[in-house]
Amino acid sequence: MKKIILMLVCAVLAFSGCSRQKAETYYNESGEGVRLETEYKYYFSDEKNVFCTWHNDTDRTINFHEVFQLHELGSDGEWYLVGSTEDASFSTKYGYFADAGADCRFEYDISVYTDKLENGSTYRISTYYYDADGNYYQIFAEFICDDALAEEEMYEISDGIIGKREEPEVHSGGLFIQG
Repeated sequence: MKKIILMLVCAVLAFSGCSRQKAETYYNESGEGVRLETEYKYYFSDEKNVFCTWHNDTDRTINFHEVFQLHELGSDGEWYLVGSTEDASFSTKYGYFADAGADCRFEYDISVYTDKLENGSTYRISTYYYDADGNYYQIFAEFICDDALAEEEMYEISDGIIGKREEPEVHSGGLFIQG
């Protein structure tokens, strides 16, 4: 009886690792001149929102939606989905844009995929954008979940004075409504 229980426990543990779904790439990776970066390098394990900046160094406006996935870097070097797209509900009626040669700050609500990040793990926001020619590109912004380093990063030292970081300035970009 003990052997059967032990075998069942081992089987459950073995298959639980297999239930992780590898992240897929749906479009070509980001075209030249467009980058997506998280506001901070380190985030707390109970973080609910991650702000990113879209950097558009091209001479054309790019468009994007709020649709995204959250990926976690596995110990095998592969990226895996966190949560499921079925857990998240997105309305793509609204779209956003980053003007040519400008930056646009955008908030991603990661709580739609998870209640808690794993301390010490690396994550990325995976999303897409498209240009005026209808070309779609997948883009990523990585960050690390580390409570201690996130606490340090919240404060900066300037001339021996420790102070909380200022809110970033508003960037050029906006909202459009699809008809």
